[in-house]
Amino acid sequence: MLALPIFLHLASSQNRKKRHRYIGFVIREPERELSREEVKEAIRDKSLEIFGSRAREVGLRLTRFNGREGIVHCYHLYKDDVISLLRSIERIGNQRVKIETTGTSGTIKSLTKKYFGGRLKKEDDPDYMKRVSNRR
Repeated sequence: MLALPIFLHLASSQNRKKRHRYIGFVIREPERELSREEVKEAIRDKSLEIFGSRAREVGLRLTRFNGREGIVHCYHLYKDDVISLLRSIERIGNQRVKIETTGTSGTIKSLTKKYFGGRLKKEDDPDYMKRVSNRR
């Protein structure tokens, strides 16, 4: 059996289906809780600054957030860039912040179990609960 050279294998793996990654983060400073909208806006602005016109390819979105802890989604090829992006956010609104990433996983369930001790479920996200109650 012929073995493909490693560079051909890597090139072909990038053409396959995009794999999802979920990155957990904690906002250490400031002490007050931030709103989901403030955090979404800060992530969006920083992603446009870093990725420019390629920002959509990253698949970056805020999946869960409870005021202090959150989960963002991206595609596997951009995982390291998104971690750097999160750590580089210094201001949210007019507040200085310090964001630490806690871990990365391929599923939300395993990320919350490993790094958040089962916290950060949909039910813990107040904005998610608001959206669900508005649908009824």
